[in-house]
Amino acid sequence: MARELSRPANNMVEKFRNIFKGLDERFGYHIADYEEGDGKKSGDSFTSNYPHTLEMWQSHLEGKKFKVKTNRGSIEADSLGLCPINKNSKCRWGAMDLDNYKPSIPELFKKLKSLNVPTIPFRSKSGGIHLYIFLTEEVPALLMREKLHSIKNIFGVEKPDKIFPVQKYLNLEKGSAGSWINLPYHNAAKTERYMIKENGDAATLEEFFEAYQKNKVTPAQLKKLKSNIDEGESGDWFKDGPPCMQALAKFGVEKKARNETLLDMTRYIKLRYPEKWRDKAGEYNKKIFIPPMDYTEVNNVIGSREKREYPYRCNSDWLKPHCDRAKCILRKFGVGNANGGGNVVLGPLSYVKSIPKIWYLGFGGDEVKLYSKELVRQDLAREAATEQTGKTPSKTKNWDDQIRLLQEKATPIDAPEESLPMYKLKQYIRTFCFNMRRTEDRGQILFGKPFVNTKENKIHFQFDAFYTFLETKKWKDIEATTHQMLKKTEGVSREKLHISKNVKRNVYTVDIKEFEEQKVDLEIPDFGIGEDEVPF
Repeated sequence: MARELSRPANNMVEKFRNIFKGLDERFGYHIADYEEGDGKKSGDSFTSNYPHTLEMWQSHLEGKKFKVKTNRGSIEADSLGLCPINKNSKCRWGAMDLDNYKPSIPELFKKLKSLNVPTIPFRSKSGGIHLYIFLTEEVPALLMREKLHSIKNIFGVEKPDKIFPVQKYLNLEKGSAGSWINLPYHNAAKTERYMIKENGDAATLEEFFEAYQKNKVTPAQLKKLKSNIDEGESGDWFKDGPPCMQALAKFGVEKKARNETLLDMTRYIKLRYPEKWRDKAGEYNKKIFIPPMDYTEVNNVIGSREKREYPYRCNSDWLKPHCDRAKCILRKFGVGNANGGGNVVLGPLSYVKSIPKIWYLGFGGDEVKLYSKELVRQDLAREAATEQTGKTPSKTKNWDDQIRLLQEKATPIDAPEESLPMYKLKQYIRTFCFNMRRTEDRGQILFGKPFVNTKENKIHFQFDAFYTFLETKKWKDIEATTHQMLKKTEGVSREKLHISKNVKRNVYTVDIKEFEEQKVDLEIPDFGIGEDEVPF
């Protein structure tokens, strides 16, 4: 049944709209089907390619129908939906659609309190949960998606219906309309889509506004979003183990799944306590399961583990809803462990911002220096680790997956200035144009000499002569890349020089004053060109 709440005042409409500000150029709408005496049961949803209006927001909050323009004329809609990602691919709020998750209120708030930043739960149109995070300022949609995905496993839902924003990037010019979510507080006075208070009651619109002000999250807080399931006593029981088991230890295991869950847990227990895992299995039973299984049931599970070395059954109904593979694969006793405890632990990873990149990989507690070709091949990385540490690490399962995950959080290290290509290039320009034999005869540029135009305070040179000079310095970049680097060098421009009569040549021109005053841009350019491409 809908809860009787206060009708929104007109001045609340704009406030509500500002909170849920997202894509202005598109919106979603729902047309409901009704059955006599039984309220809304189902309906159809559509996306409009026109901007939404303030009147639509007001009608949504008042529970009134509103007109929507379509290619076939106007139709009447019942409620409004919005896409959080704007045309700049940023957002000020995100949401997790957990329509299939219908927990008890104490269970819901226990899980919300395990998060280190505030989140606000709402009852959805279908009776499930929509979980929102609101921000103090815009962040890239990519970041919001990444952080919401990182906490989805604690809710025990195998796959949320959707995480909003759905898109990482939005391109309206290519026809992208974004994906939208039904907004709360439809018919706010008697709404079924309300913010859920900790006692289970429906919050009024005014109470939601107060909660919003108290629970807005800064971008810095969002970046640190996580659940505390790996902390405290529940985390200690499954230290360095699968996040799914940490979640089960924190939030409980369904009675019907206890035997199968314990069988998977004995995989972890045996890896962590290889000599006394049988006794430990009994301790875990008493600690994790309420009430504990009886002695016979536990012994049967131990017997099954002794007969066969079952791997983690990650796709099982009791583990998959809590799975966080990205974390699990990097943990000592996680799914990446393929050798009964002998598997090496990888990480952390850092890299020097140079060309070529130099990587430093944590390899079972030792730090190993690798080049990119070694990092992407486990055999070469193990060979380098053997050479540098005197120990040959065990092979690890899912090497490529683990390296990709580590690269996402790799720590950059600034390279020495003199080692960077852009710095070197500017020094070579200075040597070639200022310190070598040059000429004030315009025609001599055809023979490879830099031409100095004293009137304009500029130096002109042909690329081929300069690149031949670079090769004597063991310059490694191809011609096309060097062209692009020159174009990005402050004080250097590309132009056509009139030499004599009908003779003209493409040259690079150094503005002496500007070149000397500019600092070197140390960033490595992203050229996006192939080796055979010449940009002129």
